[in-house]
Amino acid sequence: MKSIAATLSFLAFSILPAQCEKPNVIVFLIDDLGWADLSCQGSQYYETPNLDKLAASGIRFTNSYSANPVCSPTRAALLTGKAPQRVGITQWIPQPSTLHLPAEETTIAEAFQSAGYQTGYIGKWHLGEKNNQLPTANGFSWMKSVNRAGQPASYFFPYTRKSKRGNYWDVPDLKDGKEGDYLTDALTDHALDFIKEKKTKPFLLYFGHYAVHTPIQAPKELVKKYEEKKKKLYGNSGAEKIFHRYQTTSRPRQDHATYAAMMENLDTNIGRVMDKLDELKLTENTIILFTSDNGGHCHLKKSPGVTCNLPLKSGKGWTFEGGIRIPTIISWKGKLKPGICDTPMISMDVMPTLLDLTDQKLLPKQHLDGTSLKPALLGNATPALNERTLAWTYPHNHGSGHRPSHAIRKGNWKLIRFDTTNTNELYDLSTDLGEKTDLAKKHPDKVNALHAELATWIKETTP
Repeated sequence: MKSIAATLSFLAFSILPAQCEKPNVIVFLIDDLGWADLSCQGSQYYETPNLDKLAASGIRFTNSYSANPVCSPTRAALLTGKAPQRVGITQWIPQPSTLHLPAEETTIAEAFQSAGYQTGYIGKWHLGEKNNQLPTANGFSWMKSVNRAGQPASYFFPYTRKSKRGNYWDVPDLKDGKEGDYLTDALTDHALDFIKEKKTKPFLLYFGHYAVHTPIQAPKELVKKYEEKKKKLYGNSGAEKIFHRYQTTSRPRQDHATYAAMMENLDTNIGRVMDKLDELKLTENTIILFTSDNGGHCHLKKSPGVTCNLPLKSGKGWTFEGGIRIPTIISWKGKLKPGICDTPMISMDVMPTLLDLTDQKLLPKQHLDGTSLKPALLGNATPALNERTLAWTYPHNHGSGHRPSHAIRKGNWKLIRFDTTNTNELYDLSTDLGEKTDLAKKHPDKVNALHAELATWIKETTP
């Protein structure tokens, strides 16, 4: 009887391998993607049908935040589950720099490797420029087209530019292209190759797109399409710039044709990956997480940026909602019920959430500042999870005109502290998502309580 039972057990396991397999994971990290840059997020100008499809088949977070209003700190938080200041990265890493992701951190890639996953990294890194600081030194066994800088030299082949630093800006591993080839297309070719090569065993693919960061470049035919669309939407009318503090101005509407073309191309390439998963029958065994490293690039100190984050205030480089609230989608077809999730989410949550979804042990001593959102994804979020406190510190000046600030969100209340002017601003996000009405003078007790909690958090998380 024991032998028969063992045989039946083996047969059941053999017949249903799909249910026993570890799921694959693909992380799409988009650079400078704004909260309002997707059609499913309300954009009338940009066209993102594939991302809309992904959102419809998955869970779209309405209260998702980046760990910081600029790239490198958020990238560190995503990989480690720690607030950026814990790992010593609170500003984007300039070039050249000795700053890098500390080697002693256990990254999400190292955790997945320990669980038997194949790990791959494509694209922008921006967490260290030396060989022993790149993805391959941080848990990714396979790496393609990671340059040493924070943006590409060009989006067009040969993806190079003349520089006193030699090939520092150039995007590697793309020598076989031809004139007119576009970077986002070429990077996606790498992704398709990785998926095809690794399809028989569980994999983690971390795809750090350079898009939609500067330089703002796109295929001419797509640019022309959006120049025509702009005329249809707005005619020949201009739009007044939105004047912001510190002599900055914001783009008042989404009308930058080249940026729109970059968005469509990005969306098309996300679709190519989704199609490959369908073709290889991997879709139902693959978790896809799509997110951004900070808010949209809507203003500079002397001129508007390239997108518009309205109804949110401000953009990249600021702790107002436009600088830190981002689009995030998590999809696992057949496993996660599609819908909208209002539970607050921040970059540090990615590591524990993906570990939890793939039934790995959580590493609480590593992802100190992250929380698994698996309960929320399954529709079982607790009141504590839905009302959790999030906080940010960005103690730097920024090219957008920003001066050092810090912020905390507790429930629907949000406090922003500006060091330069020694002032606090208080907003009720439930009625004022655009942060137009400062309630600090009306609620001094709330200001004092949130300010004290923010100061304690900064002190406890800063080595």
